[in-house]
Amino acid sequence: MTSEIKAAIEQNDFQRVKVLVEAIVEQHTNTFNFDTYHADNTFKQLWESMFLCLAADGYKCIHKQCLTCIRLLSRDKTHLKEIIIEQHVNILLQCANLVEETLCIVITSENTDVIVEGLKCLCNIVYNCDTAQEVCCSNNTVDCIVLRLRTYFEQNIPYVIKYFDIKLLFLLTAFNKDIRLKITEELHGLTYLTEVLDNILRDTIEDASKNNSSSLQEDNVLLSCEILKTLFNLTVIPISESSEEDDYSIWIRLISILRDLLVTSTFVPLFQDNIICNVVNLLTNVPPLCLDQLLVKSHWCDVDALKVIVNFLDTRLCSTENPLYENISPALMVLLKGSRSIAKFRCEVRQQILPPLKDVINRPEQGNTLRNKLCRLLTTPNVSLRDLVAELLFVLCKENVGRMIKYTGFGNAAGLFANRGLLCKTSNPDYSSDSEDSDTEEYLTYKDQINPVLGCYEPPKPNPFECMSVEQQEHEVMQLVSKMDKLTREGVIQPCKIGDDGRPKPIEHVLQLQEELMNHFTNIKNKDGPDDDSD
Repeated sequence: MTSEIKAAIEQNDFQRVKVLVEAIVEQHTNTFNFDTYHADNTFKQLWESMFLCLAADGYKCIHKQCLTCIRLLSRDKTHLKEIIIEQHVNILLQCANLVEETLCIVITSENTDVIVEGLKCLCNIVYNCDTAQEVCCSNNTVDCIVLRLRTYFEQNIPYVIKYFDIKLLFLLTAFNKDIRLKITEELHGLTYLTEVLDNILRDTIEDASKNNSSSLQEDNVLLSCEILKTLFNLTVIPISESSEEDDYSIWIRLISILRDLLVTSTFVPLFQDNIICNVVNLLTNVPPLCLDQLLVKSHWCDVDALKVIVNFLDTRLCSTENPLYENISPALMVLLKGSRSIAKFRCEVRQQILPPLKDVINRPEQGNTLRNKLCRLLTTPNVSLRDLVAELLFVLCKENVGRMIKYTGFGNAAGLFANRGLLCKTSNPDYSSDSEDSDTEEYLTYKDQINPVLGCYEPPKPNPFECMSVEQQEHEVMQLVSKMDKLTREGVIQPCKIGDDGRPKPIEHVLQLQEELMNHFTNIKNKDGPDDDSD
């Protein structure tokens, strides 16, 4: 079929080329691997034939079909780097109206389909090929995209063009660090992207007042998510080093929009997870002190934005017994950053995660509350996730060891205490007063019978040493030491003792424990005193 296309091109038979290309497109609509085309060099010939048509003005009537064919072929990156050249990228940019700033906003009903297909091809090629990334980052591509997005609502540009413009911008900012600085500092892209988000929200609120519905439309959700992902790439580095005041004002405006997006997302269950996920990811880049904007109530809805984030975390924890770090870490990071920096923020989060303790019968890790779910993660094999959860809970406890033990149990929190050197300390009083720490009736009732290691009430048990003499107790302990020695020599365990810095220190030999135990029992005997035979 490739030879037929070539012959039709040579004969300027546009209609024949169109029919042949449409047949290929129909056949490979769901194809992502073109191995059969690579075998006899058909792939390269077809690729070059399509660009030959795109380069010729006389073939404008079939440009859309040729671009669709290129888009399908560009899904297969097997030999893409070998066949794509700068000229190919420039041709696609021309089709997408991203070459000249004066023409990038000239969009009519006649060229819309070609622009969309050109953008789709660029997205595929930029994603799969370094050459395309370099070309697009060294010319006027981002200048044209930013210029066009500035006119999105003035020129009534079709949604599909907006969507793929932003998608292309997201890919370029993901792969090229230098282009991020150009977009933020030279082109003020952060401001313009924020304005697009703001306009989407305003339209949503306006529709809500007219139609009694506050839900985002599907198109607006998808476009908002692409903008949020692009903003994330742009804000991984500081927004601006020139003016901290401008920097702060940009963040305040952006966070107020993100807050309203969180609130709005509660009315669109189908897309709620997608919106919240991208908002939370972006919030991880926010300066901590700016997070107080999440505590401000939206002017058009009474939903608590911070509670939306906490509920999102809860939902993610419910989805699987072993949540992935990347699925829940952004929400944990946002809550941790805000709780460390803002007292009111910490108080709000604490009320939702660690409310006054009433369940003292069950272990902290047993149950379906958010506290229970997070306590279960304190012993997860995923070290990064475990440490992040422990840090959040510790900050919510005002870094007070006793309070942490109360809510999580010493067994669950031992890893955190060991890492921080807190095994022989009680608290780190760098927070405000303890006024928010109130013991419930349930806790006070069982307080003296709560096992601090388990973190819950434990019924009294008979003392196994009660009927033993000190010598018998010493014998049992030495038996235990002997077994520990065996496990140590076999490499099963590594006994430790607490050092002066509050961290566990490995011992060289189990006899070190034996010596301490002997001293312990000697002290007991001396305390009891010798038998009095005077009578």
